[in-house]
Amino acid sequence: DTVPTIEFESFELHYNNLSEIDSATYSFSFKDGDGDIGSVDSVDFNCFLQYQEKNGDTITLFPSVEDRKYSLPNLTPNAQDKNIEGVISLILKPAPINNVFTDSSYRYSCHLIDRAGNESNHITSDWIQK
Repeated sequence: DTVPTIEFESFELHYNNLSEIDSATYSFSFKDGDGDIGSVDSVDFNCFLQYQEKNGDTITLFPSVEDRKYSLPNLTPNAQDKNIEGVISLILKPAPINNVFTDSSYRYSCHLIDRAGNESNHITSDWIQK
């Protein structure tokens, strides 16, 4: 398939010497039949994370200013078969929790856009209690 597909793998928090959360790693696997994931020009954003909070039954999507955008490198193989798959791990720094003054849960959703403009499926991490 020429449309990339992704699958959530893990979300891991990292702590500093004072036992405070200072960063996280969001990992997902990917498959793409024509291998056009990643940017030829490193200024193009092609991987997007969106922060969400859940308070009771209400899910709040934070404004795009809170979104994290990444420019993945060109992953197209130098081979006749362009089919690719692998795992991508994104580092979220500074601390990945947005609203520290509530007791809500949070998670990140993620999707990719390949060079042809095909948008992958959207995935989410599990809800994490603050």
